[in-house]
Amino acid sequence: MSKSKKILIAKIQAHQGLSGWLKVNSFSETKEKLCSYDYFFISEKDNFIKLEVESEKIDKSVKLKFRDFESREDTDKLIGKDLYIEQDQLEKLGENEFYWKEILGLNVYLNNDQKVGVVSDIIETGANDVLVITGENTFLVPYLYGQSIKLIDLKEQKIIIDKIYYEQ
Repeated sequence: MSKSKKILIAKIQAHQGLSGWLKVNSFSETKEKLCSYDYFFISEKDNFIKLEVESEKIDKSVKLKFRDFESREDTDKLIGKDLYIEQDQLEKLGENEFYWKEILGLNVYLNNDQKVGVVSDIIETGANDVLVITGENTFLVPYLYGQSIKLIDLKEQKIIIDKIYYEQ
């Protein structure tokens, strides 16, 4: 198995019927994106176990059926488990596009190089995401690349924001 870093992407919530189907809470951007993966991993005793997807259904929630799990009893041990993917399963993003996991924890600077905090959380609002910056004060910055967000440099582990979004 690949030594690739694992990324949390969903959680198994409950049984769905009697034939091994499971209701899953997706942390992916869309339900369809979650269903595009052919396999997931669960963590068990410091190891990752691969689960191959046999079939999927999307309605109000995501339902997955894993290969070799044919009954409700077979899936009992999976209820409540987190589902992971390998980092290299993530699709490659375009220029100036980032996954939340890459942005969380980055140092935040004003465009005059004054450090004002760290990205401690990201809030999904519908219109655009909002970065929660924690430093001397906690403040919010809309995630609008090229406007409020001037630069994200993953190598330098920093984000530069427009100073008008920082209030002391």
